[in-house]
Amino acid sequence: GQIGAGMDEQDRRLAELTSQRALEAAPSGSNVEWRNPDNGNYGYVTPNKTYRNSTGQYCREYTQTVVIGGKQQKAYGNACRQPDGQW
Repeated sequence: GQIGAGMDEQDRRLAELTSQRALEAAPSGSNVEWRNPDNGNYGYVTPNKTYRNSTGQYCREYTQTVVIGGKQQKAYGNACRQPDGQW
């Protein structure tokens, strides 16, 4: 199924904040981790290659890993930096 099945609202918020931070500032290949102390779920975002798309936006490939209830899920994606600074 989809990554994040079983994540609660706090998990999703932590994962989103961590993704923004990782994509904006983390060196390629480094893990930026989040952890929810309420339920023990955690995950990390690993930015990979940085490139510019056809419209000149900065984009990054990334891997997102979450561990929910002891089960690891992994997803791969691309994100581009929007004019407002969000990815």
